[in-house]
Amino acid sequence: MKIILITLLLAIGFISSAFADNAPVKYGKIDKADLINSVYTPDTSAPAVILCDYGYFYGNTFQFVRILRIKILKKEGYGWANQTFSTNSKTNIRGITYNMDGNNIVETKLKNESIFETRITEDHYEMRIAMPNVKVGSIIDIEFEFYGIPNAWDFQQEIPVVHSELIIEYSNYLGYHKNYFGFIPLDISTGGRWVSQNTPAFKPEPFITSSKNYRTRFEFDIEYIAFPGYHYRGGAKSWDVVREMLYGYTYFGAVLNTDGYLKSAAQSIKATCTNQDELIKAAYTYTKQMKWNEIERVFAEETSLNSAFKEGKGNSAEVNMALIQLLRLLDFNAAPVLLSTRSNGRLSENKPSINKLNYLIAAIITDKDTLLLDATEANSPYYLLPLRALNGQGQLMDKKSTGWIQLVATKKDKQMVVFDLSISEDMSLKGKISYLKGDYAALEFRNSYQDVNSDEEYLTKFKEGKMGLKILSHKIENLDSLYKSINEEFEIVSNNSVNDINGDLYIVPLLFEQIKENPFKIEDRKYPIDFGYARDKSIVVNYTIPEGYSIISLPVSTSMKLPGNSASYICKSTVTEGKLSILFKLNFNKSIYMQSEYADLREFYNQVIAKQAEPIVLKKN
Repeated sequence: MKIILITLLLAIGFISSAFADNAPVKYGKIDKADLINSVYTPDTSAPAVILCDYGYFYGNTFQFVRILRIKILKKEGYGWANQTFSTNSKTNIRGITYNMDGNNIVETKLKNESIFETRITEDHYEMRIAMPNVKVGSIIDIEFEFYGIPNAWDFQQEIPVVHSELIIEYSNYLGYHKNYFGFIPLDISTGGRWVSQNTPAFKPEPFITSSKNYRTRFEFDIEYIAFPGYHYRGGAKSWDVVREMLYGYTYFGAVLNTDGYLKSAAQSIKATCTNQDELIKAAYTYTKQMKWNEIERVFAEETSLNSAFKEGKGNSAEVNMALIQLLRLLDFNAAPVLLSTRSNGRLSENKPSINKLNYLIAAIITDKDTLLLDATEANSPYYLLPLRALNGQGQLMDKKSTGWIQLVATKKDKQMVVFDLSISEDMSLKGKISYLKGDYAALEFRNSYQDVNSDEEYLTKFKEGKMGLKILSHKIENLDSLYKSINEEFEIVSNNSVNDINGDLYIVPLLFEQIKENPFKIEDRKYPIDFGYARDKSIVVNYTIPEGYSIISLPVSTSMKLPGNSASYICKSTVTEGKLSILFKLNFNKSIYMQSEYADLREFYNQVIAKQAEPIVLKKN
């Protein structure tokens, strides 16, 4: 399709390499004052600032030209010299890094070996560049040229943007639609011209999904391209059209139909499993022989998964396509679910977009429900979706139909902590701490533990920030038993947890499990709070009171709930025969809280922090 399209474009007219006369910036011509300037006054904390981001689409030639100019203000801004973007055609790129040497401007040009191109699909490319000789004070200037319109345009970024402008000339040959995101309005929005000026940096807040859901930006999808003798219909009209396109692609539909390499495995699984749960578990475990290479895709790299399976690694689409194939051979009604990951932003409910899809999982469809599976997580049981896939809604697509499916966690982050401690004569705490972690808490633990080289390294990290803590012994049970909870036990001595004030002993009962800081600091919040999944955490602290002491103060038993029991907190203290036991239970009973619930949630956190700070006070008889 690309060769035909480019030939037609060349026949239509001469492709100009120049911008419109009124362009706010020209490639290769910078202002020396910008290079000398060392601070962005409206936001002195900014590590970098986008001086100009200008794009122009020529309707008669189908050429798109973009100039991106960025000033690096701090070392933390070096990452902005590495750019990744996607297009629907191959791209010509050139770039220059400018630095001051005394009173002279020094130019360093971008070399071809620092430009990397990856084909995502037949019609989709990802380009990565690494600008050279970047220092604090540098200006980087990059020009992109390609055919068609961009997949997205960001008016707001994680750094300030002085000027962002996009112009798309009208073309008889092109139809498209755009999805608008963001909370900051544009300064100019007329016809095919959109401008924003002096746009502040997007400031992330705790527990949000991708900033793409909240930053001011456009996402584009082509509806059609039509020239005399040539017509291309895009996938933007409906999800059914998207489905037809996907199943027509060699690296999607054809791959799903090629499953011969798994037939012997399916026969073996059928011979050893006695029920559906065992079949699913066996298929899921067998598929995970192909390790995920951490590349998120909806298409396979080859026309068959046989070689990827033999090699033992593949992208997310390849791993989960293999799972779908194996489930089908085991007589399950299995189909792919296409989605956009949390880091990629949510799918629009109203405007279908094939470009927005970047991830594929498996679904088992039954008369009662639909079970979602993702075999990319080595440490996950089959019934947990990874956090990156929990992003609102996805499209379930079999060969004949498509429809929305909810991408929500069916399990929780479940934790229970038990302290069994006694107060020694030297005012240290001695005893055991046990952790029981299930579902998402267990998955998170297994993933983090596999990243350390030894138990000693893990214990060193565990002790960070816990002054006076000594670990005498440590053991972990069920680490490799993915369908069981993690059971972890420490034997400890803590030397800094009991304070003697005028003969009275003060102990904050939760030690290092105490919540000390409210993650929700701002007064008003614009975005939903998204935990990803519901959370239950119970902590039981058992203290043996030393002889000769009596209790004069305890955390007051209390119970708090948010409206609708969306979150709850319990503190309950009991004393029996020289032993003190306190139960702390904190539950977040849903994964997403709306902006209207923010004030209540913020105050709820404040009260939890205050309650957990209440000390145990002992007085010597």
